[in-house]
Amino acid sequence: MDNPYAPPASGIEPVQEHGDTYVPTWFDASGRIGRLRYLVYVTLPTTLMVVLVEFLNNRFNLDARPRVLWALTIAAGLAVAALLAVMSLRRLRDLGRPWGWALILPLAPINLLLIGVLLVRPGDQGRNRYGPPASENTMLVVAGAWVLLLTALTWLAWLFDIG
Repeated sequence: MDNPYAPPASGIEPVQEHGDTYVPTWFDASGRIGRLRYLVYVTLPTTLMVVLVEFLNNRFNLDARPRVLWALTIAAGLAVAALLAVMSLRRLRDLGRPWGWALILPLAPINLLLIGVLLVRPGDQGRNRYGPPASENTMLVVAGAWVLLLTALTWLAWLFDIG
């Protein structure tokens, strides 16, 4: 401090204005995410994990080795459950809800209600006690949502033998 007449300053970061946002990242457990990011951040990795396990099962004939298949399935399931828990926690923060609501996730079928709320209810406008809202969805997030939609439609067409 060179000027003896300057007001005192602290080492605390300045308070963010109402319009400030941040760009969420995949592997960051802090902050808030919106509905579309939640859908993409949870569904795409889960789908890829299922495809990977099925590919490994077919490639290495893991049906003949049930212990290996079970270990692989449990490891993939735990990874998906951890991802779902972290992303649900971030989505709960966007709604201004405490982390305790995430304890509903292991309780089927009540967890479907919570996931439905997380997918449908809009988050808090502006800053809440968990920080500023996430920035607008990137083109990659929107593209991921389109991939999910087209994959779901293709799967339904295959399931019901349409076309």
